[in-house]
Amino acid sequence: MKNEEFIELNKKGWNELIMSNKPFANTILPEYGPFLKRNEDEIQLMPNLKNMKVLDLGCGEGESLEYLYKKGASEIWGIDISEEQIKKAQKRFPLFKDNFYVSPMEKEIDIPNNYFDYIISIFSIGYTSDLLSSLKNAYKYLKSDGSIIISWTHPFYYCLDIVDEKVIIHKSYFNEDSEIITKGPDKVNLAQKNLMISTIINTAKDAGFYVDTILEEETVLKDDVNGYKSVFWKKEKTVNCPSTLIIKFKKIIN
Repeated sequence: MKNEEFIELNKKGWNELIMSNKPFANTILPEYGPFLKRNEDEIQLMPNLKNMKVLDLGCGEGESLEYLYKKGASEIWGIDISEEQIKKAQKRFPLFKDNFYVSPMEKEIDIPNNYFDYIISIFSIGYTSDLLSSLKNAYKYLKSDGSIIISWTHPFYYCLDIVDEKVIIHKSYFNEDSEIITKGPDKVNLAQKNLMISTIINTAKDAGFYVDTILEEETVLKDDVNGYKSVFWKKEKTVNCPSTLIIKFKKIIN
């Protein structure tokens, strides 16, 4: 799938999901992923947010930013591919409405460079068509001592399925091809990439980052995600594999 096709499919899909007003599995801070026993209140990847400037790549409706703002962040900014989500984020934050942009994260936009203390990407990085471009943009936006925190479905979790009540490996871990998934009760099509851990780390290195922290957290055994019953997130799988990969990268100072 070409990058532009990938972007257009996700733009259309996310707008459709939001306009449907139907629930779907969604991850927002303080949660880093489905079923995790610990959240940001315990993990503390951003221990001091007072007077900090934060940018969210794939900000959705601004829910994660709301959590950070209440924790003391002085400025919040957001980028999302969906106009419908940005409208809701601007409504949530009228004071910062001019800080929200409709754009895919892989496209560099006209926002301040060397400005942000933290960039977050909570369950959105796999929806980029170009990981390197997205991380290079993040590098430009961050201060010299800034950090980017990424959470995404654990790559090995994607390899698991349940057949006849048994957990099996149904997909190669090495397969990083773009794929079409469905989300929500209406099975809206979205494009995503299941990237190996080494790919994420090495691409971040190429963009100018080094690893500060990697977490593969223990899970709580249940089947619903924020009240939404998912066919993908299953407790039988999380017994065998973390649901979520969390990586905090620091900007390399040249």
